[in-house]
Formats: sequence, C-alpha cells, structure tokens
Amino acid sequence: MFNTKLFSKPGFYIALGVYFLIGYLTLFFGERAAELLFDEDHYFENVGAISLFIASSVSFYTFFLLRKVHRKQKVFWGKQLVYLSLALLYFFGGGEEISWGQRIFGISTPTNLVEENVQGELNVHNLAVFENSTLLKADNIFSIFWLGFAVLVPFGSLLFDRFRRVVSTWMPVVHWGIGVLFLGNYILADLAKRIFISSYTSKLVPFVQAVQEIKESNYEFLFIFLALFVYWDFSEKNSDLKS
Repeated sequence: MFNTKLFSKPGFYIALGVYFLIGYLTLFFGERAAELLFDEDHYFENVGAISLFIASSVSFYTFFLLRKVHRKQKVFWGKQLVYLSLALLYFFGGGEEISWGQRIFGISTPTNLVEENVQGELNVHNLAVFENSTLLKADNIFSIFWLGFAVLVPFGSLLFDRFRRVVSTWMPVVHWGIGVLFLGNYILADLAKRIFISSYTSKLVPFVQAVQEIKESNYEFLFIFLALFVYWDFSEKNSDLKS
C-alpha cells in the first residue's frame, strides 16, 4: 500500500526525472511529434488537464475527511477553507487548460469574449486584462503558487520548527522532495530552451510554446503527488477515520 514513505525513495525521483527528461527530448523529434505532442488538446496539454482533475478529486476527498475531524477535534474553519480552495483551484486549472472542453465539444466562443480573450477561447486566463499585465499574468500567478506551496513552505518547515508548527495549523505542508522536482523541471525547461532551439524544426507549434506545454504539463503532473501526499499524510495522522 502506498503512503508518504514513497517520497523518501530515490527511485521515485529518478523515475519522474527520467519522464521529464524524455519529455524535453521530444523537442528534437520533428514536425510529426510536434503535431501529436505540443498542439492544443494533444498529449502534453491533455496530461496536464487530466492530472489537475485527478489532483482535484483527491483533494476533495481529503477535504471531506477533514470535515470529519472538524466534528471530532474542532479544527479551525480556516484550515477547511484552505483544503477546499486547493481542490477547487485544481479543478479550475484543469478546466482552463482545455478551455472547458470548448474544442472537444465544438463550443463557439461568445462574440464579446472573442474581443477580450487574446486567443479567442472560452477561458479566463487568456483574457487581455491578465495577459497584458505582468502582475496578473496567469503564468506568473501559477509560478508564485507552486514556488510558495511546493518549495518555500516545505523548506521553511524543514529548517524552522516554529514556522512548521504555525503553518501546519492553517494548511498542509507537503514533502520538500516534491519541491525539488518542481525546481528540477524549471531548470530542465530553461536548459531545453538553450539546447534545442537550433534543432527544433516544427512550423506548426512555435518553439517557446512547445517548451511551455511540456513544462506546464510536468508541473501539473506533479500536483497529483502533492495531492496524494496531503491525503496520505492526513490519513496516517487520523487513522481512526478508517474504522
């Protein structure tokens, strides 16, 4: 049975590192690979969306378990709000990733939204008000979120016990190793931009977009493990809920 011990096993990090590396190597595979892997509603985008929906499902289940603890231990309501917000955020991200199924179901973008959305799609994150703002741009908000939740909070909790006690009262603290994987993916994406730009041949999908699709998909895949860690950690600390 899987549990939080998974995150202490080197094989877990090696397997994910190899998966990420293979993903970036596909930038070298040519036009056909670009069409199958990087284009809208293809491999990397679909993996990312499915990953977020899985993370959302796991997080909703963890939230419902937390509500049982609330009745027993009077957990502060703010912590419940954080757990629920994570589940909703993952679900929203998955929907946004595929423009809420617009291309899958052939839904037309409303005329007024076409004028406001830089890609003419049925989503929020590509609205001009966000895309034209450095502060509110979706990529920047997403980066701040994973950097804080997966890197800064876990490492701060690892180094400072008082910080861990205060933060864990309000929110889940995930394993610091997941943060290493997030940083590793960031570094691989940066290296890929430098290494593969001269060998990338696709005219269908721009090089920068292709790298971005791989990077985002990997991040979103990691959110499954973030959600699973939160669930496993919570279950281990509240094993009486299973009885």
